[in-house]
Amino acid sequence: MNALTIASQIIEAQNAPIEVVTGPRKAKVTAANRIRIPSEAAAAAKGRKKRMAAEKREARAQAKLDREAKKTQKADKVNKRKTKKVNKVKGPSKRALAKQVAARRKSIREAKEAHSTFKKELKTTRRNLMTGWKEKARAEKEMSRCVALIFKSDEKRKKKAAKAAKKLDKEEAAAAKKAAKVATPKRVKLTDEQKLANKAQRAYDCEMRRRAKWLKDYTAKYDLDSRANPIEEPEFLDDGLVC
Repeated sequence: MNALTIASQIIEAQNAPIEVVTGPRKAKVTAANRIRIPSEAAAAAKGRKKRMAAEKREARAQAKLDREAKKTQKADKVNKRKTKKVNKVKGPSKRALAKQVAARRKSIREAKEAHSTFKKELKTTRRNLMTGWKEKARAEKEMSRCVALIFKSDEKRKKKAAKAAKKLDKEEAAAAKKAAKVATPKRVKLTDEQKLANKAQRAYDCEMRRRAKWLKDYTAKYDLDSRANPIEEPEFLDDGLVC
């Protein structure tokens, strides 16, 4: 940009018309709108509340008028009913009523007599049936008792025989055991020297078995022939003591 261009722009800016702001600013307009919206909503709510109250008052007044109209209609119906002519129906005479009452009482009396007769017959029939049932049950019970007694006696006899045989076997086994016990000689009590000798002999036998086992394992491990290369065994004392 050269100096001539800058100078021409400055001149154009100086000669440009001046704009005068006559209306409100944008921020002021926005704030006014924000304030106006809640106030309008509150005014609308207030108007709606007043309108609903007026409608309720009108509804109550209309309901009152309807009730009064119904009362009036009801009063008119009652008055009409009172003024209506009533035609009386002529009923039967007193003699006819007396005949009807007598016939009714007679039928009730006959029904009571028939019912009492039926109850007596029913009671007799029930008594006869109960007696027959009891006799039948008694006979069946006696028969069952006799059969059970027969089987029970047989079972008792068998149990007694089995018990006697078991007792005899037990006695025979006890006698045999007693005879065997008598035939077996009494064990001689050893002295302390004999006990020590037996203990030494057992130790000697155990040591010899151990050495034989070791020799067998050694031969098998190193593949040696015990006959070709005999191992000289140490001599032991005759008293059985092992060093």
